[in-house]
Amino acid sequence: MATFLWACWDGGGQIPPSLGIARRLAARGHEVVFAGQQEMVPRVTAAGFEGIELRTVPDEQARYAWHPLGAVLGFLTSPVVGEEVLGLARSRRPDAVILDAKFSAAHCVAPELGVPSAVMLHSYFHRSFGSWLEHMRYQSGVRMGSGFPALPSIAQLWGAADLVQVNTLRELDGPDRTRLSTVRHGGPILELDPRGAQAAGAATAEPPGTDPLVVVSFSTAESQADADKLQRTLDALAPLPVRVVATTAMVDPRSLRVPANARAVRFAPHDELIRRARLVVTHGGHGTAMRALAHGVNLLCVTAFDPDGSGRVPLDQAHTAVMAEELGVGRFVPADAAPERIREAAAHLLASAACHANARHTAGLMAAVDGAGVAADRLEALADGWRPALEPLTPAFATLG
Repeated sequence: MATFLWACWDGGGQIPPSLGIARRLAARGHEVVFAGQQEMVPRVTAAGFEGIELRTVPDEQARYAWHPLGAVLGFLTSPVVGEEVLGLARSRRPDAVILDAKFSAAHCVAPELGVPSAVMLHSYFHRSFGSWLEHMRYQSGVRMGSGFPALPSIAQLWGAADLVQVNTLRELDGPDRTRLSTVRHGGPILELDPRGAQAAGAATAEPPGTDPLVVVSFSTAESQADADKLQRTLDALAPLPVRVVATTAMVDPRSLRVPANARAVRFAPHDELIRRARLVVTHGGHGTAMRALAHGVNLLCVTAFDPDGSGRVPLDQAHTAVMAEELGVGRFVPADAAPERIREAAAHLLASAACHANARHTAGLMAAVDGAGVAADRLEALADGWRPALEPLTPAFATLG
């Protein structure tokens, strides 16, 4: 059986779908070893997998201290971190290496690994490709500002991998802007976050009554914790004839003014809640959005701002918001929307028969694809010598990088 080394980072939505794929591989007798930040280790070990902390990260922080997100970007971009991944691969001798899409330091050493590699993307590829270009250029700028050479282009980083596994439905992705032949779509991987699965049951979190249920769930990433946005959302929903459960994650529920029709808890089992919900209010993260659509529930996307002060919307959030409106399964309001604007959008979605029909149709598409199984099949085949048909990069992909 094969051994897989997974070079990952603990972004808000990265770990649950990664564990979903890892469970499938383990059930087939394979070994999966995760390597990443200190925060990642207890999350993967609790799921029964080996987690290795990349220990050079603290040593690099002084180089990145000038940047407000230096801790994250130091891990993602530092060549020293990449060398540690390479050394780990040489000592563990895996059959294949899996590289999280944002982890550019690991991508830089992929050509030296000597084994097949896969880029793992738990979101969109075509729809968000322009944003990925911008993000990788941003990473490169921060890396240069910290005294290291520029990153290679995204064409070199991702184009060198044997597989780019995109864990979303092809029907939800946008037009093909790259024609990179190693890209393969599967489906969303709706693995529960262990923190939610261990929380009290959904019924104990719900306010009493029979009004429609609205679930509010923003990012679990500490860098995107936004008590003000949560408060504006609760204030927006307070006058409506609904019951509200807000999972606040990194925001202390005690810091919020919770209206009578709402409950606020840090974590709750989302599957149980969303299955009974009429509407999910989300930041637009791919995982939460796909879980809602899998249950045929509409989305109200209240996106976040990147915490670097740039005013940008994080990668997948803007594209989930656009997708929701394009497919008629949701609405979008910006991160700084007033309660009145959030309320108007929520009321529209709660009343729209067409939006609910569109969401149910999307749920049918998703039910036909086993995202974790498809990804595990491809990784298993990759370790066994399979490669997608390689073609030269088209000008669109090569020059945009």
